Amino acid sequence: MRKAFLSVIVFVIFFTHLTFAQDSLITAMAKNNMTLFTKAGNNFTGEGWAKILNQAKGSSNVLVGEDHFTNETPFFVNALATQIKFDNFFCEIDPFTATILQDKIKHLPARELEKYVADYGSTFSFYAFNPEFDLLKQLTKSNTIINGTDQILLVGDRLICNELQKSTKSKAAKNIYERIKNNSRLYFDNFLKDQSKPFYLLTPDFEKNLDELSALKLSDYEAKIIAALRLSVKIYKSQSNHLRIQLMKNQLMQSYQQWQNKKNLFKYGANHVSKGEGLMQIYDIGNLVNNVADSQFGKSFHVMVLGISGEQASPFKGFPAEKIDGNSSILKALNPIVKMVEGQQWYCFDMLPLQEAIEAGTLSVKNMKLQRIIKGYDMLVIIPKVTAAKFTVLN
Repeated sequence: MRKAFLSVIVFVIFFTHLTFAQDSLITAMAKNNMTLFTKAGNNFTGEGWAKILNQAKGSSNVLVGEDHFTNETPFFVNALATQIKFDNFFCEIDPFTATILQDKIKHLPARELEKYVADYGSTFSFYAFNPEFDLLKQLTKSNTIINGTDQILLVGDRLICNELQKSTKSKAAKNIYERIKNNSRLYFDNFLKDQSKPFYLLTPDFEKNLDELSALKLSDYEAKIIAALRLSVKIYKSQSNHLRIQLMKNQLMQSYQQWQNKKNLFKYGANHVSKGEGLMQIYDIGNLVNNVADSQFGKSFHVMVLGISGEQASPFKGFPAEKIDGNSSILKALNPIVKMVEGQQWYCFDMLPLQEAIEAGTLSVKNMKLQRIIKGYDMLVIIPKVTAAKFTVLN
C-alpha cells in the first residue's frame, strides 16, 4: 500500500514538473515571437500592427476569430478595412438579414435609418451594437458586399417578415407575415421581463404559420426564407452545433462564385475560424476557407483577437455587462502565453514558430485546446483590457 502511494506521489511530481517545463517552453517561444502595437486615433501603430497588416494584404482571405460584445474587436476589423479594400465581408448572421441591413444603410436617409434602428435594432444580432453597426456602415461605404452565413436569429423573424410583408404578392401571406412580426415582438418583450418565457420562433404557433405559408403559392425567394426559418428552428431546438456549422459552410459555398478570386474578410467567433480542427472539435468554416485557398495554391490568414480582462456586453439591451472570465476554457488554455501580458499595449504573437516546433517534435503541447489554437491560427492578438459595447443610437 505504501509503495502504491509513493508511486502516485512520484507520478504527480513528475507530471507537474513535465507540465511546468512544457509551459515554460511555450512561454519562452511566444515571448521570442511577440510584437506590440497601440491604438492611435482611428488606427493602430507599432511593429505588431505592421506584421498583421502585411500578412492581411498578402492573403485573399482574412479571417478574424473573436470573443463577441466588446468595442475593441470591431475597431480592429474596421482598422483593417480602412487599410485594405475587401470585396466581401462574411459574418455570423443570416444572409437575408445581411442583405436587408446593407440595403437600409445604403438607401435610407439618416432620420429614417435612425428610426429603423430604434424599431428593429434588437433583431440585428451582434450588429445591434454601435461599433459593429459602424463597421457595417464603413464596409458599405467602401462598396464591400456584406454576406451572412448563419441561421436566422431567434428574433430575426420580425425583421425578415417585415420585409416580406412589403414585397409579397399574396394577400394571405401578407397577413401571416404581419402576425409573425407582431407576435415575435410581443414574445421578445415578455422574454426580456422573464427569461423563462419562450421566443416566438420556438413555439408551435410559429410552425403552424410556416405550414400555412408553405401551402400558398409564393415566390422562390419567400420559399427559400420559409425553408431557412424551418432549419433555424431545428437548429435551436436540437442545439446541434454540427447542424449549424453545416448550414454555415453550405451557405458559404452557395455564394462561392461571388467570393472566389476576390479579397474576402471574415469575422466570426473564435470557435469557428481555425484553419484546422475548430475549438468545438468540428471542422468549421475557417477550415473550409483554408482548404479552398490551398486548392488555389494560396493561403488564408487566420488571426484570433481576445481580451483577457475588462467587460463584455450582454446580448440583450438593458442587461448588465459581464466581466471577462479569466478561467474560461480558451483563456485558461492560453495561460502560458497570456501570463506575460502587462501594460496597455496590444500583443501580437506569431504562431508559425510554435507550429513548426510542434511538427518537429521539439515542442509538446498536452492541452488540446491550446494545441488547436496554435495550429489553427497564424497570429494571436491579446488585448490587456476590453470594454463592453453599447447598443447603437444614431444621432
